[in-house]
Amino acid sequence: MRAFLAAKADDDELLHHLLMDKLWKMGIIVGVVITALIVMAIVARKAGRR
Repeated sequence: MRAFLAAKADDDELLHHLLMDKLWKMGIIVGVVITALIVMAIVARKAGRR
């Protein structure tokens, strides 16, 4: 069990780095999607006014 915990501690930094990388990429994708939705909503409103 101690060997497992020591190995886990060693992998923890790598895991944390991978998690941050994944969250960063997900954050960018979510940001792009939200921006696209806002732009589409604005365009739809302008098109609807004509």
